[in-house]
Amino acid sequence: MLNFEGFKSHLSRRGYASVSLLPEPTPIHYLSRLSRKLGVDIYMKRDDAASIGLGGNKLRKLEYLMAEAKANRATRIITIGALQSNHARLTACVATMLGFEVDLVLKESVPDSSAAYRENGNLVLDRLIGAKIHRRSVQEDVLSYAKQLAKTYSDAGEQVYLIPVGGSNLVGSLGYIHAAYEMQQQLAKLDIQIRQIALASGSGGTHAGLLAGVALLNWPAQVRAYNVQPEKEPLLTHTVKLLSQISEIFDPLIAIDPSSIRLIQGHHGDAYGIPSKNGLDAIALLAQTEGIFLDPVYTGKAFAGLIADIESGKLKANEPILFMHTGGVPGLFAYPGHF
Repeated sequence: MLNFEGFKSHLSRRGYASVSLLPEPTPIHYLSRLSRKLGVDIYMKRDDAASIGLGGNKLRKLEYLMAEAKANRATRIITIGALQSNHARLTACVATMLGFEVDLVLKESVPDSSAAYRENGNLVLDRLIGAKIHRRSVQEDVLSYAKQLAKTYSDAGEQVYLIPVGGSNLVGSLGYIHAAYEMQQQLAKLDIQIRQIALASGSGGTHAGLLAGVALLNWPAQVRAYNVQPEKEPLLTHTVKLLSQISEIFDPLIAIDPSSIRLIQGHHGDAYGIPSKNGLDAIALLAQTEGIFLDPVYTGKAFAGLIADIESGKLKANEPILFMHTGGVPGLFAYPGHF
């Protein structure tokens, strides 16, 4: 087991730094009414409650990504996402706070032509922050576009730092190793033994980081990620790749059998970014029992999957569950017709 100070020292020796975007731990809440209803103790890690940019899990990744951008003397940040990307919103917010120029390459990949989806939600905040938005069609290769955009800026004398979809690369994933330490310290103070951790997975970085953190802590907890993408293999392959890269940094402290990774299918609905009936029901249930709002793209679908696993008996009644609320609440306003 590597303690928290050892973790930070280990990263520092290997050249990985961070900036502070989460000066205080995000809270863990006990969902008392919902727990009674479902017959299982459910706790929620509220990364949606972080203070910057209306919160979300991407802040943890951005603590490490922005540090690397600063170390590289970047002047401009470019990142990629769907039109209603939570990652893009928080990247724009943080990059602007830290003095970078910022470009968002947003792909119109979700089959929703409503005015609310195309103009409301995260896009309102992106515009308010002052990000330069590049809207691209579903047919375009947005990564190639972003790379060409970066070259254009570089040729003009700027230093560009390009962040991938979801901030889900090796550097971004370090943020959720850090989160695992934070959670274990909080749970120890609360005297709660968690053996099940549940979350949504869309680009793999949060999932990979948590798996690595749990391994470094020798924490006997199962990490259950609910896939919000229609296909499993691309996301699983990327998650395994990230874990392999993380393992190289911490060798020999992390050894995870890829076959043990739980990426659970069946709850993504008709398509990525299209709300599912069960996901909408889960959003309403949590709002009406606990006054907490999930989002329709990630956490709503994952929470629906968790409820299904509880009701089917896949999760034991005597095993408390910690659900990761990874944020995305501004996205609710892009889907008013579903509520």
